[in-house]
Amino acid sequence: MKKFSIRLSNKKKRGARDLVQLQREQLAAIGATLQQTRQASGVLLEDVANKTMIRASLLASIESADLENLPEPIYVRGIIKRYGDALDIDGEALAIQFFTHRSVEDKSQSWRDNPAAQLRPLHLYALYLLVMVAAVSGLSHVLRQTAPDAATLPPLNPLEQSGGEEETTGSPPTQGDVITSLEQDSTGQERPIEVEILLTSQSWMRVMVDGQMEFEGMLQQGDARTWAADESVVLRAGNAGGVVVTYNGEQATPLGDPGTVAEVTFPPEQANQAFLAPGTRLTQIP
Repeated sequence: MKKFSIRLSNKKKRGARDLVQLQREQLAAIGATLQQTRQASGVLLEDVANKTMIRASLLASIESADLENLPEPIYVRGIIKRYGDALDIDGEALAIQFFTHRSVEDKSQSWRDNPAAQLRPLHLYALYLLVMVAAVSGLSHVLRQTAPDAATLPPLNPLEQSGGEEETTGSPPTQGDVITSLEQDSTGQERPIEVEILLTSQSWMRVMVDGQMEFEGMLQQGDARTWAADESVVLRAGNAGGVVVTYNGEQATPLGDPGTVAEVTFPPEQANQAFLAPGTRLTQIP
């Protein structure tokens, strides 16, 4: 048992070192991009510090990938975004390329390794279990009470609002009515462009429908969305390989390679050759 514990501890340490090495490599590439852009523009590090209200020493640590002198990874991502925006490049596209997951050592630590757990009597654990059950039951009760209010929130797909307020008399809408509303415009005619996405892994997304911003934020694995448009739908993803797209019912295709930033316009012949940050890719789906 002692030898097994030693091997498990060594495995955790190797996992933590691999994570730090990955973050260091990612930060080195991002920092080099920021430094080259800043120097090419003739901007001093102190000027960026005054504009972003971030200490010049932290900005220098970003450029040199000095993780020891930087805060937690989630805050490092915020610094990268503000630094990139100050140089008039897509800071968000750079920031999402920095890995922020916590060390596997923190997640896999057993409760048996906690000295406090070994010192507490058994009846205290029973009391703790009862408290947890009561808390879960209370939360479930609150969620059931607030569920009707959540149902009144506006739908995520703004296309359902384009037809105006409908009469409340008659039977409630069926599932077929809801699906049709995604494919039709306010006049009841089918819209020529329909784009469906399915997330196979987490990714940041930005969606433009007929030139209007419809969605921007993080989507998780298993999330699915549908947008319909008259002229175009533009998708921009931070992890293009984790976004599977179906255009007008055709075969589903990944938006790009895993870990890359990609922007795609539907229909493809109207692809927007907009400026992307260094390291991103522009792909098209036939």
